[in-house]
Amino acid sequence: KMDPLVTLPNDLIFMEVLVRLPVKCLARCKFVSPNWRARIEGADFVSHHRKRSSASRPSILFIPRKHGIKDEEEFSDDISFYRLGPGQEPDTFEDEAELMLEKACPPEAAGITNVIYPMHCDGLVVIATGTDQVFLCNPATKEFVALPLGTPDVDIHCMRPPSAAIGFDQWKNQYVVARYFYRRRCYKKPSGKLDYDIGHEVFTLGNNSSWEATADPPHAIGDTPPVCMRDAIYWGCDGREDPRPSSLMRFSLRYRTFDLVPCPPRFAYNSGIEHLADLGGKLCHVNIATSKTAFHVWQLADDGTLWLPRCRIYPGDGSYFGFGAFLPLLAAGGRMLTMVSDVDQRLYWCDEKSGDVEKVMNLEDIDFEEWDDSNYCIHHVVPYRESLISIRNYMV
Repeated sequence: KMDPLVTLPNDLIFMEVLVRLPVKCLARCKFVSPNWRARIEGADFVSHHRKRSSASRPSILFIPRKHGIKDEEEFSDDISFYRLGPGQEPDTFEDEAELMLEKACPPEAAGITNVIYPMHCDGLVVIATGTDQVFLCNPATKEFVALPLGTPDVDIHCMRPPSAAIGFDQWKNQYVVARYFYRRRCYKKPSGKLDYDIGHEVFTLGNNSSWEATADPPHAIGDTPPVCMRDAIYWGCDGREDPRPSSLMRFSLRYRTFDLVPCPPRFAYNSGIEHLADLGGKLCHVNIATSKTAFHVWQLADDGTLWLPRCRIYPGDGSYFGFGAFLPLLAAGGRMLTMVSDVDQRLYWCDEKSGDVEKVMNLEDIDFEEWDDSNYCIHHVVPYRESLISIRNYMV
């Protein structure tokens, strides 16, 4: 019979029991004692919790924003983050979205443009906007901050392409936000050729952080949303450059330099019909096949020099996608979860072997708590795994 006075070692309690709990439960555990708070906020526990979370089934994070002809030029005073968690059965999601965080714009920022471009890394969400302002958020820890303004961009406009990305520098054990900016961007007369001078800088989360200049990108950056893969951020080139580039740009988080990788087959420089995506740790590219009856998904080989065909997806007459936007979000069990945007926004499972599609949900049917659905909105969607990584600890 076990002695009722026997206690478990602290290491076992924290690293085998508490590390399995979600962040909102751990937030309550911090009030047990000052020692528990210190252990839960400690680097070792945060790291172990992040690794367990990374191995779990992902949630889907939604950020609804007003979307209309006039809305795109407007600012909002707040922003909301909703999570759709994994369901009980494999490859399913919960029926109701959880409001994780609703935050007012930090006082040091002028506002949050309705046009945003979110990107996720280890529970942190960086948000590029239609201005020079970049925001950083951890919805699980309820933190939302405005990063210091970087170098001014002369090409500011309401529908500018995504201008910021986030990644993890494993050699320095640091999270890095990267952004580009134009010192000059115009079209020469009478040739009409794009004339530009582009720069690039990084904000490393840590004490006394500030924007630091890196090597300049070798080409103008286009509309294709960036992707971070392991040790690098991939940017798409601007197809309006003459001659048109035949490469993607790869920014090394370790060396803070750029190199070039070949463009995927039929790369069209059009964010409306093509996307780069991290699918199971592989850099993938999706575009419309020449027949316009299927989507081709290509995968970059491990040596980073060759694109290989991964699969073809056939929407079929019963699941017409409209070919407006086909955004792969994640891969699991031989299928891709994909968001399709044309008249409305929907999620589909796409079977990589057969090419068949299965509708998961229409985003308009999701009940977003406290969101005013009388306004037409666009849902920004990213795969999400929560973490305890505190922005506050980095921004002191």
